[in-house]
Amino acid sequence: MTNKDTIKVEALCRRALNEIDNAIQKHERGEDADLSIPMLQKIRVEIEKMLVSLNPREYMPSYARFMLDSWEDKYGLVDFLAKASYQYKKLKPM
Repeated sequence: MTNKDTIKVEALCRRALNEIDNAIQKHERGEDADLSIPMLQKIRVEIEKMLVSLNPREYMPSYARFMLDSWEDKYGLVDFLAKASYQYKKLKPM
């Protein structure tokens, strides 16, 4: 992995945080959205830790494992969050 890969993962994580915030806001307005608010909040914390570390040897998120087993992906958020986790796990420390 290169610095370019790190920048890509950082952008994915930042987009994931925005998507999570949008989903939480939808729930708060009574609209349908992927995942529950508590799940979204937990995943948000993990993605924030990913952004701080950007090193899977220092921090490895666990959200993808139980998220994929437990939730239907009506709006694409689950798939996007899984992709962000996968790309993060492929990072190699520089």
